[in-house]
This record gives sequence, C-alpha cells and structure tokens, in this order.
Amino acid sequence: MSIETGVGRITMTEKVLHKIVAGAVVDTEGVALGTGDSADLSERLRAAGKSGRILLKVLEDGVDVELRIDVRFGERIQEVCRELRSNVETSVEKLAGMPVVAVSIIVEGLVGARMDRF
Repeated sequence: MSIETGVGRITMTEKVLHKIVAGAVVDTEGVALGTGDSADLSERLRAAGKSGRILLKVLEDGVDVELRIDVRFGERIQEVCRELRSNVETSVEKLAGMPVVAVSIIVEGLVGARMDRF
C-alpha cells in the first residue's frame, strides 16, 4: 500500500495496517481478547491479531476492515461495536493516513463467568 505525499511516496505493508487495527481492538473496552487483565501489551496485541480475526482489503479509495471478536458478558454489544468501529477508523486514518471505507464487525461469542453456566 502506497501513499503519495506530494514530495514522495510512503509504502506500508499490510502487516503494519494489521498491527494498527490490532492496537485499536486492544484499546476498546469490552472486547474479550482471551488474555488475563494483567497481560502485558505485547500479549494483548498478539491475542487481538490472532490469525483470521482481522481481515483487511486495501482498495483504491481506502481500507476495508473486517473484525471477528468476542465481547465480555455483561457489556452492551452495540456500544462495544460502535466504539471499536470509531477506534479503528481513527487509528488507521491518523497513523496510516488512509481513509477507512468500511469496518464490518462480527461478534462470534460472549466471554465471561456467567456464560459458563449456559
């Protein structure tokens, strides 16, 4: 992926975009990452970027992001997804300088102590 700056070109790999999106996932309250609360940042980023959970399509007019997440039981799913979408858009646009065309979020499960009873 390349961006023309007027004085040159900046090229980023998809791996860089992937890490930016993973960072936005980590920063979103209510998304269950499969790590303990005491996990360090690198462990949380690794969990957020698990294979197949973040899919990116770089298009001519921007980035299309698809996320597959688990939400902590008791959190309002719609609010978690709204915050996650905003965090992803802000992070990609601010850090990579690319517009975000779409952020699709698929909630695959609920995680938490109360869910263990069902």
